[in-house]
Amino acid sequence: MPLLKMGFFDALFGRKPSPDAFASLFIEAAKRRGFGAALRYNADEYRLEYGDNAVFNLHHAYRAYCGSDKALRDESLQGFVVTLCSSQQAAPEHLSDARAKLRPLIRGRSMLEDVRLHQLRTAGRDAAFSPAWHAFGEDCAVLLALDYPEFTSTLMSGPAQSWNITLDDALAIARDNLRDMTSDTFVEVARGVYRGDWRDGYDASRALLPDLLHRAPVHGCPVFMIPTRDVLLVTSNKDDGGLAAMVDASREAAKTGRPVSPFMYCYDEGLRRFTPPQREVARRLAQLALRYRKDDYDTQKAALDRLHTQEGRDVFVANYLLYGSKDETGEMFSAATWTAGVETLLPEAERIVLVWPESGETRIVPWQQIAPLMGSLLEAEPMYPVRYRTCGFPDAGQFASFARSEA
Repeated sequence: MPLLKMGFFDALFGRKPSPDAFASLFIEAAKRRGFGAALRYNADEYRLEYGDNAVFNLHHAYRAYCGSDKALRDESLQGFVVTLCSSQQAAPEHLSDARAKLRPLIRGRSMLEDVRLHQLRTAGRDAAFSPAWHAFGEDCAVLLALDYPEFTSTLMSGPAQSWNITLDDALAIARDNLRDMTSDTFVEVARGVYRGDWRDGYDASRALLPDLLHRAPVHGCPVFMIPTRDVLLVTSNKDDGGLAAMVDASREAAKTGRPVSPFMYCYDEGLRRFTPPQREVARRLAQLALRYRKDDYDTQKAALDRLHTQEGRDVFVANYLLYGSKDETGEMFSAATWTAGVETLLPEAERIVLVWPESGETRIVPWQQIAPLMGSLLEAEPMYPVRYRTCGFPDAGQFASFARSEA
């Protein structure tokens, strides 16, 4: 049966479509909304390609669609279609026409890595890639955008040159605009945990407004999480139950939403990471962070593998692996493998498995003992999340010292 018909009947009877059928639904929805460019479906990478080098990844759209209630699936689909359509919107030539539309966006830094690696494949290593962004914590980026009635257009290169303003100036205008359109709308989703209830695509980005967070109905210093683009959660630093419930709510949001950050933050003489004082809550928060990091590394590895295949380069991009409890009740740790004689791009994992093929020996080494090899055997690559290119392997003496340290 043709994909389009399969997608039609899946939608008609409320079944979850296959990935291919969802792609057909998406393409048809984009055509109905007036998307002008021809869309080419790349099933291997599960994305749509259009224009010269443009792409639209379908993974998050498919996950959100399947995770939505049947009555809300079309709304979910249309939201992603609108995002696709916004990619063809040019920025106004004059600042006077753009000023009221400027908005700030908080996105996970892995989004920038996706764009960078795609450009490497399509435009080559000599092509410039200079996105305009500011760091928000260690894992997020603040970007500039234009707000239109039906979509948001991200300005990856920052303000148009014709506007004659800096990124800082443009983001200041954007924050003021976001503040002006924001009411103190918080709903309690668990005891002591409040979620912003704006539902306009800028929920997570309102973490840029500390004055708003301090008006949330919590006692003490507000602590917040932005697990996905559409979720901003706030509780009190003094509310042990609220901190625990906020981790649970973030984990649920991450199942269907587009990920941003797994960390807790607060404003205390500037933005800073917050570590919950309860050991169990801190452990569950750390597990959530490991899962986010694995998703980032997995996506990065797939893109790097395709790039290396295209370029004919023999480089092993090591997997970022998670071991331990699968039900959030036990310990979990990350690991990666470093094999002698194999050029490797190594992720920063909590434990590194050193493999010496000639003797068949292995050593499991904590990252803290691997870190001193920076500069001699490991070189950090300019990518996010960070990977290290191996420039050799620990010699017999170093290998033996690792063995003694593990004893």
